[in-house]
Amino acid sequence: MYVLTAAVVLVAVLCLLDLLLTVGVIKRLREHTEIIAPIRQQSGIRTGDEVGEFSVVSVDGEPLGRDFLADDSVVAFFAPDCQPCKAVLPDFIRLAETDGNCRDHRIAVVIGDTSASRELVEMLRPVAQVVVEEPLGTVSTAFRTSGTPTVLRVGISRGRTVVTSDRVLAMPTAAAV
Repeated sequence: MYVLTAAVVLVAVLCLLDLLLTVGVIKRLREHTEIIAPIRQQSGIRTGDEVGEFSVVSVDGEPLGRDFLADDSVVAFFAPDCQPCKAVLPDFIRLAETDGNCRDHRIAVVIGDTSASRELVEMLRPVAQVVVEEPLGTVSTAFRTSGTPTVLRVGISRGRTVVTSDRVLAMPTAAAV
């Protein structure tokens, strides 16, 4: 009988300990949510948001900026060391080849200037105007990109250049820029 009583007391103590740990974890998760919520609201451009000003030169020497974007243009951000980017790249190229727009209506931004970036540039060059920039560069800042890959469709609405779709391609989880 003493053994049974001891076992019940032990199980009760373990349940209380588990309950205390669970309450502690929930409190920590709430703290983290409060910390992360403002950051998540600031990062990334969404459908309907206006595109910021930018002025850059493509790898082909063509000037590009917000004013060069036409209705139904596509802007994509890739990084050479990003596995999700490699998975999405064929879909982007296929979209570019079939969307009916000319190459000038697509901008591909390659983040980072490395030998791997140069390979990516050569793959994108036939289907888009390509810009190479450092993380948080001019175009990335104008589009408030928070990760790669990001593929956006932009258009003109009431005289403003805005994002018309932030879900152009089905994408794997984005990597942080």
